[in-house]
Amino acid sequence: MKLEGKVALVVGASEAIGRVIATTFAEEGARTAICSRPRPEEPEVVAQLRQRGLETMWAPGDMTDPASMKAAVERVVESYGKLDILVVSGSPDAGQSDLFEAMAPSIYQLKIDAQLLSRLNCLHAALAPMIAQRYGKVVFITTDAGRTPTPGLSVSGAAAAGLMYFTRSGGKELARRGIRVNCLPITVTAETPQYDDIMKAPLDNPLTKAYRKIESKTPFRLTVPADIAKAALFLASPDSDQISGAVISINGGLTFP
Repeated sequence: MKLEGKVALVVGASEAIGRVIATTFAEEGARTAICSRPRPEEPEVVAQLRQRGLETMWAPGDMTDPASMKAAVERVVESYGKLDILVVSGSPDAGQSDLFEAMAPSIYQLKIDAQLLSRLNCLHAALAPMIAQRYGKVVFITTDAGRTPTPGLSVSGAAAAGLMYFTRSGGKELARRGIRVNCLPITVTAETPQYDDIMKAPLDNPLTKAYRKIESKTPFRLTVPADIAKAALFLASPDSDQISGAVISINGGLTFP
């Protein structure tokens, strides 16, 4: 029960990596708010957690809209009285990844928004309650292409590199407020819809080629969502109170830049 008494908001928690992180946090005692894009019905994971007797709620919000994310945070604080932990996973739809020469400017602008600006929107929305209590844990999930050049992910990687820089600079700035900011860049993650879709694409797809190459060169095994959830749990728990501004790559021993 490493998160007992804590309140967590997990953005992008309706599926894949974010869903596993939210489930892990709830199992560890946190009152966990599931944030996903607004939709007619709450995500399936909310009902599943409630059926297990775990305390959870749905806080819909659009990462690309600062006002929408502020409303999501306010809903969490109204229900639970505070916000201790923010995890930002998932991304808005940013179009198909491709080589830079084949991308329209509108697509690479979307990718910068998805990997950088949308995540900053989430953090900015969470600052008021965290500053008020002089405590907060923030964990960004992003792509390891920000550390290691990856064909087909040049723009997403550039945006992720910007997020990693912000993790250090923003972490230093917010330390005086009692807020810790850390980042988990990840490589190919199996057991996710994105992985399945890319591996089903034609073999000449640049990203499919990159994924297959990564899989063949990973010394241990491909990362799965549970691996990322364990690292996020560590950074969200009191065990990591002395860590801020850290960028910890979860890549199965693939790269050591």
